[in-house]
Amino acid sequence: MNFALEKEDKMISTFLSSIGPWNDHVIIGGGFAPIIYKLYLSDLSAGILPVGTRDLDSLISRKIPNRSYKKLSKHLIDSGFTTIFKSLEIPATEAYVKNIDGFELEVEFLTSSNFRGATNKNIEIAGVVAQPLRYLELSLQNFIEFSTQSNKKGLVVSPETWIFHKGLTFIKRFSDSKIYKDLYGIWYVATQLGEFSDKAIVKVKDLVKQHSKWFKKFQKNIFEWTHKATPLDWTRLESQDPYGKLHKVNFMYLMKKWL
Repeated sequence: MNFALEKEDKMISTFLSSIGPWNDHVIIGGGFAPIIYKLYLSDLSAGILPVGTRDLDSLISRKIPNRSYKKLSKHLIDSGFTTIFKSLEIPATEAYVKNIDGFELEVEFLTSSNFRGATNKNIEIAGVVAQPLRYLELSLQNFIEFSTQSNKKGLVVSPETWIFHKGLTFIKRFSDSKIYKDLYGIWYVATQLGEFSDKAIVKVKDLVKQHSKWFKKFQKNIFEWTHKATPLDWTRLESQDPYGKLHKVNFMYLMKKWL
């Protein structure tokens, strides 16, 4: 294993061990998805390493079968995670935090907002509070299995769905820095994972058959950002890649495959 990703492997394995039998219903997304693709599902020697993160987004359906006599939240607490509250909502947005070999891992739970009778309010599922997000139903339906170095089984959002979701949502980010981070992630997953990336690029296009309206929004978001981006925007986007491989030219070459 590449030494630079040892701590990420330890974090992922620790999380999967902590949730016990609930791992059949928890899908990892967010910034840890590209790390999982690199570590377990593609050629480690292809491309560059992904940028690390301490935030692990866990996706969970609104209705899941009972997998244990202990709630998911209890499994996490019993494994040494502590709960922190991040809002004044009822129920409050929460995160589960644990120090793993000197590195802090923060876990949040997300669910789909596309549910009959659903509101944009947080919802408690299996003892954890999940934040509802738009378009997340795609990620809950399209995932792949992986195994860590210590043979812990987990689920991760499929790469084409991860790219598609980022393309649909990055434009709504409140922080410019998060927009740059999302766009970097799209570029990374689509270009730095060898054959795994090549297949993901093709499969993104396949999503138009199932979600034509969403695909048009995906294209519109990318088109508008790339055409309105200032030289400073491009500089800040390129700076997301510590290896210096991301440039405006290769980013636009990739985007034109979907426009």
